[in-house]
Amino acid sequence: MRNRKETIDHIANKEFDVCVIGGGATGAGCALDAQLRGLKTVVVDAGDFASGSSTAATKMAHGGVRYLQEAVNDLDVGQYHLVEDALRERAVMLRNAPHLTRTVEFLVPCFSHFEKLYYGLGMKMYDWISGKSSLLPSRMLTRQEALYRMPAMQPNNLVGAVAYADGQFDDARYALALIETFAGAGGEALNYASAVAFTKDESGKLASVTVSDQASSSTLQIRARAFVNATGPFSDVVRQLASPGVAPRMRPSKGVHIMFPLDGFSENDALLVPKTED
Repeated sequence: MRNRKETIDHIANKEFDVCVIGGGATGAGCALDAQLRGLKTVVVDAGDFASGSSTAATKMAHGGVRYLQEAVNDLDVGQYHLVEDALRERAVMLRNAPHLTRTVEFLVPCFSHFEKLYYGLGMKMYDWISGKSSLLPSRMLTRQEALYRMPAMQPNNLVGAVAYADGQFDDARYALALIETFAGAGGEALNYASAVAFTKDESGKLASVTVSDQASSSTLQIRARAFVNATGPFSDVVRQLASPGVAPRMRPSKGVHIMFPLDGFSENDALLVPKTED
């Protein structure tokens, strides 16, 4: 196994077909896909691999129950196909890395018999779209069964719950597994190496990227025929390095994950709250 200096020297003296900037889930997936297609590929990341957005996901491998609800309510075919595609990807993720994934049963609390029927039919549709990759059949729970599984649910007007299954995965470790598989397939990976500048050829096409090695404070040139910007919320920063003055495209948004104590909740099951004030 090469040490870091040997890896940097090897990368600097080689011309690649593809250089992927960003070593999160998207960058790791792009790099592995390119390498397996026979393209000489290198991936670099300004920090550690999967240390940004890819370690702050919801950690769900799911088709998207809310997307299905929007597809039905708005008669949106696009949302329906999104659920189909996501459920196929869920099956692949769970099959490829059983050591990093698991099946979790979600409980949807129902406060009327109409809600129980509505969500029950919706989850049966979810099962049907999953097809052979369905994890566990959805089912209706009585009030007593729901409270036994989730004592923290408000019992006053609870009628019951609908249970359905989805996937859960370790997002950061899954991305690292992609990087390791990529390296095992002959790809080159370098972390703590941030892109700071690009050079172009006579036709104006990107020819190389200058990368700053944070460990040694030195820089190296990486030459490639094509570059993939997989830096997520920092995409505009890399775009402006390549084309100074270009207008931003990103409209960043923020998702907030709130941690609750497990008192009154199950360690093995999950809870889906379909209606919220926002």
